[in-house]
Amino acid sequence: MKLYCPQCSDSIADSPRIYCCPSCGGPLACAQEPASFPRELLALRPHTPWRYAEALPEWAGQLSLGEVISPLVPFDVNGRSILLKCDQTQPTGSYKDRGAALMVRFLQQSGVRKAVEDSSGNAGASIAAYAARAGIRLKVFCPTSASPAKLAQIKRYGAELVSIEGPRPNATKALLAYIDRSDAVYASHLWNPLFIYGIQTLAFELVEQLEWQAPDVVFCPVGAGSILLGLYEGFTRMQAAGTIDRLPRLVAIQAQRVAPLYSAWQQGAHDVMPFAAPRKTRAEGIALPKPVRGQMLLTALRATGGDVISVDEKAIEQGLKALGRGGLCIEPTSAVVWQGIRTYCENHPVEPNKKLIAILSGHGLKGLT
Repeated sequence: MKLYCPQCSDSIADSPRIYCCPSCGGPLACAQEPASFPRELLALRPHTPWRYAEALPEWAGQLSLGEVISPLVPFDVNGRSILLKCDQTQPTGSYKDRGAALMVRFLQQSGVRKAVEDSSGNAGASIAAYAARAGIRLKVFCPTSASPAKLAQIKRYGAELVSIEGPRPNATKALLAYIDRSDAVYASHLWNPLFIYGIQTLAFELVEQLEWQAPDVVFCPVGAGSILLGLYEGFTRMQAAGTIDRLPRLVAIQAQRVAPLYSAWQQGAHDVMPFAAPRKTRAEGIALPKPVRGQMLLTALRATGGDVISVDEKAIEQGLKALGRGGLCIEPTSAVVWQGIRTYCENHPVEPNKKLIAILSGHGLKGLT
């Protein structure tokens, strides 16, 4: 596995202790090796995200809690048929298990015994579960505003929980201060590119589930943007392999109260600046005032002809109710896609035969009130 810095093009050693570019401080990326998707071999393999062996590191799937190929469930939104990719069915109740399984296995095989993470909840729970499985001691820094159910889940896996007052970025600041005086490794879902590498499997699954055709539009909730970037990297590699002939349009959905990517998109900016006045939102999982990989997100959106939509709190609540009455118990962060789909279809003519996908990122039991 080769790492590099997209901002200054430096090659970086794949040490678990290096989480950002030593030269410029920017986020790192994994060099994308050529991939292939041999259908005759895939037909013989177990139905897990790690079945795409020719597109993943050789150690993918060696640390597992039973990750699944998540189902596609049809759903009607304003008379429009949408396929919901139900990734709340993963072992810890969120899509983040895809990234955590791959990243933590790398840490384990590198001999890491102590790690730290900062999270609004889901990533902390996921990494705590896989760290427990790997025998790695984990300390997780979370804002006190995080869902009590998520905080309880983190502790259930045996991780040490450090609650930090104030907005989400305060947890990161506290963690970085701790790292300066600790020998623990930063197991970051924000910074470690292996986390995004694991989420490429979402793209691989979608294409296979659609009988080896690319979807037309994919909607996803975006905070740090790991779903969107994982999809973009995965679809790009499938196109390079000749498996699909085009990239799907990617549509990012944000909560109006914390919408830095939406603001940058509206301004035609090159990078994402900190959101000026973040406010508390029910979609706590995407309440990040400044994503680490802002430039990469904008690049992915522009490369796919995508869009960014922000939704208000009333629409989030309506989405929760609409999806719940359709039999789907999801957390508020996932519910943003409901209004995002409606807004997109109102503003963009979409032919009835087009395949529209929405990613459901987390289970509702994590945030029931």
